[in-house]
Amino acid sequence: MKYLYILKVGETFPSTKEKFSDFDTWIFRFLKSKNTKVKVIDILKDEKLPSINSAKGWIITGSHNMVTAELPWSVKLEKYIKKISKSHTPLLGICYGHQLISKALGGKSDFNKKGKEIGVVKINQLIQNSSDPLLKNFPKKFYAYETHYQSVIKLPFGAEVLAKNAKDVHQAVRFTNNIWGVQFHPEFDKDIMKEYILNQKDALIKLNFDVDKLLSNIQRCDTSSKILRNFEKIVNQNIKL
Repeated sequence: MKYLYILKVGETFPSTKEKFSDFDTWIFRFLKSKNTKVKVIDILKDEKLPSINSAKGWIITGSHNMVTAELPWSVKLEKYIKKISKSHTPLLGICYGHQLISKALGGKSDFNKKGKEIGVVKINQLIQNSSDPLLKNFPKKFYAYETHYQSVIKLPFGAEVLAKNAKDVHQAVRFTNNIWGVQFHPEFDKDIMKEYILNQKDALIKLNFDVDKLLSNIQRCDTSSKILRNFEKIVNQNIKL
């Protein structure tokens, strides 16, 4: 039996975890197929990385850490990503996972010169990439939840941008035939997004964000959550990559 592995590389705020659980649970609730056998590997607890051959796919979660910190577990995971890239098995990176994939494959991730991005944001799908299976049935413009300081600032050779916005030109990327990354959080919902704003309230005020406006702009972002269902279909239907 092969598994879709969720590589958990971070934990949410304690108060958020108490109310709504954590990154891996949020991802799991959007996986609908009975054919999807999921295992969570907690990287921060130094759980052993599975063999490449035991996987039908991987998802790397978000994290409150920074890729530029080059923490030991993160550097170790970079090497694993390089091994995945030589297989035909699908990999999806979310936020930190997205940035780490870029770094592992020869790109660069660092602090976004345009500053922190948080809240509900509009994203533009590039029309020429509308046939990509990860963004199947997506409109040209859609909304998603975001919270990040760092971004992919240089793509690895051969990577293709699928979606962007004014703050980040690499919102969705196809890095190789079998590897994707998204800067936004398809696993979030309205309540979780609200928690992220409230938990960062003081820092956001110092950065001149209007916290009340951010909270009032929170809406459902059902389209962006389809990323996880589309990726699940890629994993289970053996779409030719």
